[in-house]
Amino acid sequence: MATNLTVEKRKTEKRSFLTELRNKGHVPANLYGYGTESVALSVDEPEFIKAYREVGKNGVLKLKVDGKDYSVMVQEMQVHPLKNAVTHIDFIAIDLNKETEAEVPVVLTGESAGVKEGGILQRIHATVNVKALPSDFPEQLEASVEELNIGDSLYVKDLPTGSKYEILHEEDEVIASVTPPKLQDEETDPETEEADEAGDAPESSESVADDSQKGQEEEK
Repeated sequence: MATNLTVEKRKTEKRSFLTELRNKGHVPANLYGYGTESVALSVDEPEFIKAYREVGKNGVLKLKVDGKDYSVMVQEMQVHPLKNAVTHIDFIAIDLNKETEAEVPVVLTGESAGVKEGGILQRIHATVNVKALPSDFPEQLEASVEELNIGDSLYVKDLPTGSKYEILHEEDEVIASVTPPKLQDEETDPETEEADEAGDAPESSESVADDSQKGQEEEK
């Protein structure tokens, strides 16, 4: 069931107006997509955050604009890095009966055997692209890394599957890997040592001869 969210149309894109809007606790937004042209909106921030938490990242919201209802998903949400406040939202109108694509978070659970031995868990993908009906998107995909030893990887094929959604990645694509620990005191590369020694060595006989010849020519 979609969660209702109250929005208002806005008529200007002037920076002063947008700043004033945000100061009053509202967020500039845009609606586009299925069954509508691009519409500039204003959304109450606390109300949006509450609705967004209820439905999740790929949940469906119901917007009423000029008396018409739109089923939408949050296409993009911009957040101020310091104030942690929502600064802009892009809503995309969708057809509830048509499959669409969205990014779904991948959550890794447990502590891998390799990490316990000093290895490092490296995340390659924090999300994966999934295709499904708007109401059938999983909130997240969980996968355990407990069995991963140093040198092992977790693949797309290891993620949970379902009959209502499709993961749009190759099965052998790596999600995470456990790599060997980095040496704290790495040995100096022999080639680097040779280069350093060459830099401190005296000039070659060839270069010294060149300098001598230049000096004689200057005396003449």
